[in-house]
Amino acid sequence: MFSEVAFVLGLVVGASARPLLGQHAQRIDARQLANEYDFVVAGGGIAGLTVADRLSENPKVSVLVIEYGPFDQGEDGVMVPGAYFPVPYLWLPLSSTPQKALGGTSYGVPCGRVVGGGSVVNAMFFHRGSAEVYDGWDSLGATGWSWSDLFPYFKKSENFNPPDAKYAAERNITWDKSVHGFGGPVQASYAPYDYPGSANFYNGALRLGIEPRKDPNGGDATGIFRLQRSVDPKTQTRSTARINHYESVKASRPNYHILPNTAVNKILFSGKTATGVDFVGVSDSKSGTVKAKKEVIVAAGAVHTPQILQLSGIGDAKYLQQFKINSVVDLPGVGLNLQDHLVLSVSYNFTNNLFPNGGSLQANTTYATEQRALYDANKPSAFDLTGTTGNLIIQLPLSEWTSSVRSIVSLASKQDPSKLLGGSPNAGVLAGYKKQRKLIIDNLSNDGEAVGDISWNTGPTTTLYMTRPLSRGSIKINSTSILTQPLIDFGAITDPTDLEMLLAIYLKNRELMATPELAGLGPLETSPAPGLKTNEEIKEAIKKTLQPSNAHQCCTAAMVPKQDGGVVDPQNKVYGTDRLSVVDASIWPFVPGGGPQASVYAGAEKAADTIKKRHKLL
Repeated sequence: MFSEVAFVLGLVVGASARPLLGQHAQRIDARQLANEYDFVVAGGGIAGLTVADRLSENPKVSVLVIEYGPFDQGEDGVMVPGAYFPVPYLWLPLSSTPQKALGGTSYGVPCGRVVGGGSVVNAMFFHRGSAEVYDGWDSLGATGWSWSDLFPYFKKSENFNPPDAKYAAERNITWDKSVHGFGGPVQASYAPYDYPGSANFYNGALRLGIEPRKDPNGGDATGIFRLQRSVDPKTQTRSTARINHYESVKASRPNYHILPNTAVNKILFSGKTATGVDFVGVSDSKSGTVKAKKEVIVAAGAVHTPQILQLSGIGDAKYLQQFKINSVVDLPGVGLNLQDHLVLSVSYNFTNNLFPNGGSLQANTTYATEQRALYDANKPSAFDLTGTTGNLIIQLPLSEWTSSVRSIVSLASKQDPSKLLGGSPNAGVLAGYKKQRKLIIDNLSNDGEAVGDISWNTGPTTTLYMTRPLSRGSIKINSTSILTQPLIDFGAITDPTDLEMLLAIYLKNRELMATPELAGLGPLETSPAPGLKTNEEIKEAIKKTLQPSNAHQCCTAAMVPKQDGGVVDPQNKVYGTDRLSVVDASIWPFVPGGGPQASVYAGAEKAADTIKKRHKLL
């Protein structure tokens, strides 16, 4: 389906000469590395490859991307939506610290470890958050990152492919062409196949007063709507950052190199100016250095970006002292403010479900064989949908999940922010957290941003998401080696308000399953709380079942003022340094609702323009 072709071209490097980089962008190894590039990018995920592509558009600029993981091999589990199996390219093992509010349980930490990052391993959902999210970032100090500022970059990143008109009319698929981009690198489309149970889900939602949204990408991502995916409709295969920001340009980019299977161990400094990076081979542990003439750009994700910064002397100086790491800049906010989406799977036995459904590919070999034959013949098939998912999602503000908004807001307002941050937080970090809390709590009372989702796959599983957490976690190094995983503490439901919001979503899902449209299918809940009646019983059952991560980690190098615990300024520059920036989801002040992929692409497009302007490359 897809393969990586490695161009092995010789590099001639003089003592002070620019390297001769050959005729094509290259997948290289350390032996082929030039001694200096204009830009060195630490991390080859969505953000890293987007920025590298845009910077290397200028043929006079040399760019190196260093990625911890390998190139994928174009396996069906990567490329074919219905064969979705991301495990080979996840960080394994990677686990959290014991979660104190969840009985001391440790959980897996899902994130990509591959060229293309999350775009290779995610479920391919490609949606923007509501305008209130990005306007909230701006109001907290990420000046210039509002909805109106990011909107052109959402469009720039996208190549929207409308569905067949007849099929769209049959399936209530609606969109607004004016909010989409049609020339961007990311292929965005709707699956041309659906399960019959989707109509039951849709009509059940309408019965509860949940409104259809014409297009959630226009600034209002609430209601019920069809899921858009990063899938090329011509081939019905995944559109990864590797494909759309490397493979698509490599033939004309001799100035664009990718070094896979290599970890950036730390950033090198002359005083407070970043001059390059120290790296180490993941499999052979061979180390080396490479210089960055213009800038070091960190794009290693919300777990590993703060790890790299801390190992480099950027972080809480007192904490780094115990590892004998010399402080370059004392930034206590590095690694703090960790956020993710809570996930709760609700499982059912159905006595009268429709066939086929979201579990049929796994349960019925005959059906799976028939559908794969259709897929291979380029005809609509269940393999066009991400494995075990459906086509519809419900996203709602708190007031549409529950009538208990006032009591939930009251509970949130009564929490002690200092205690939630461990009891003796840095004064600046605490000040920033209080500002976030006020913004989020105020928004809980209005009908703007969604706080959670319901996604039924039309088969045995409904997945619930709580997307507006008030709890905060942290990432902290645990050694001086990048090859040792950091301490990852989600801080899940340390603010009990988060559990109350998840409970509200769960109870609304019960109402949905009790509508005539869905009750007629005979859903019998088997997990997490079958037969339980009281809220306290249900919450205890939820705590035993929920997952604290949906692989949407973010916000650990926040773009807020330095005095509020911030790490980067609105131009992506790390406070107190020169020639060092961060461009991935770690810079967000708080997490958007829904899947983060579209926001990462847009933010990286914006960051690329900012970096170009800084170096007079526009």
